[in-house]
Parts: sequence; structure tokens; C-alpha cells
Amino acid sequence: MIKINKESDITLLNASVTDFADSLGYCEYKIPLSIKGVKPKPSQSLIQGTKAHHAEEKYEAEHMELEPVSVEQIEDKEENIEFARENIHSTLMMPFEFPKENVLLILSGRIDKILRENETLVVQDDKFAGRPQIYDSKTQPYPSQLLQVLTYLNSSFSSKRKPNADDFFEMPHTQKKWQIRICDRKTREPYKVFSELQDAFSLHCLHTSLQKFTTISLGISEPEHHNSVNKCNACNLKSFCEFKI
Repeated sequence: MIKINKESDITLLNASVTDFADSLGYCEYKIPLSIKGVKPKPSQSLIQGTKAHHAEEKYEAEHMELEPVSVEQIEDKEENIEFARENIHSTLMMPFEFPKENVLLILSGRIDKILRENETLVVQDDKFAGRPQIYDSKTQPYPSQLLQVLTYLNSSFSSKRKPNADDFFEMPHTQKKWQIRICDRKTREPYKVFSELQDAFSLHCLHTSLQKFTTISLGISEPEHHNSVNKCNACNLKSFCEFKI
């Protein structure tokens, strides 16, 4: 749910990483519905995907021994480190100055997997698909999937869901890399992997999308329609949306 609050002369815009990625990567009309507090019934795909995530987390806990990561290790960018699955929360804070108000956008999420290897910060997100074969012809992930991992890559991190200022840490690095694993929902085995180093183009895409999300949320600009019947038919908010086609 997207929340807008005023503190002194700053407008605080709070949302989840999923709210941001789904609306800018799939349909911008999800933004006003989320602000209104509309919550769709979870789809079977979402329920099964959540179960797969929990199973993967449980499997790692039972079959892998990850050493606790010290502050000294985190601060040494030459040190290879790996955090336990779904153990790190992300917070992206982005200020914007508009003619009539100053805004602080805050996006919160939880990362599937984060590690540093050979001075490269790596964020991994797993998507559990019932029919992973639909990705056979794709050379890039879906826009919403890419926006999600780019947001994580450019966030601050904490082991706490609701961190205080002192709970955040950053992982020094030379470069950043995102990885999206398309996994078979039944076997949980990776079927296809999309992965690239973050470059100036993808970073610009993220910043542009963050600003657009902010202006739509505050009513400074209007959502743009994707004009796709297929997207509308597949959307779990279709029954609530007056702009469906």
C-alpha cells in the first residue's frame, strides 16, 4: 500500500519495492488503486510462488552452513560474503524537488539473496514459474522484474524489517550486478537466468521510473495506459479498475 504523509515542509511517500516495480513495470493505474488501499485476493500463482520461496529458504537453512558476517567483513570490499536467504531488508530513499513541494520517496523490500563476490555486489531475485518455458524466447526479464532488482541494488541494507538510522549498512564494492533466476515452481530448480552488470543506462532507467512513480502518486502527472488487453485480463486488480480495457 502506498502511503503519503506530510512532515513539516517535506512530503513522505512510502511504498514497497513491489508496489513501485509492479506499477511502473506493468501498469501505472495500480498506483491510485494502491493509494486507496485496494487489496486484491492473492492469485493461485502468487500463493504457489510464496510457498516455493519459503521452501527454498527452509532448504538453505537445513543444508547450507553460512558463517555469520561481521562488520569488518562487510566493510572490506575484497572480502567475499554471502547472507542467508531472505535475511536482508532493503530501503531506498530518494529526494525530489518539485515546484510546489519537496518529497522523500521511501521504498522498502526484502531481498531473496545478496552477496559480494570479487568486489561485485550481487542481488539475486528468484521467480518461480508454473511454465518456465514461456521464457525460452525472452532475451531480457520483464520490466517489473528488472526494476525490482535495480531498486534493491541501489538501496541501503539492514537485517531488521523496520530499521533505525543506526541499523543500516552498505557493502563497499567496485561494481554492481543483478541476477534474476527463473525457476521451475515444482522442482525449484533454475530454468533460465538473466544477469547483467548495472550500467549507466539501467541506472538512468531506474531514476526516471522513480520520479515518474512519485509524480503519479502525488497527482503531479497522470498514469499512462499500456493499452494491452492481455495485461488487463491477467491483472489481479481488473475488477477494481475503471480503466480496464
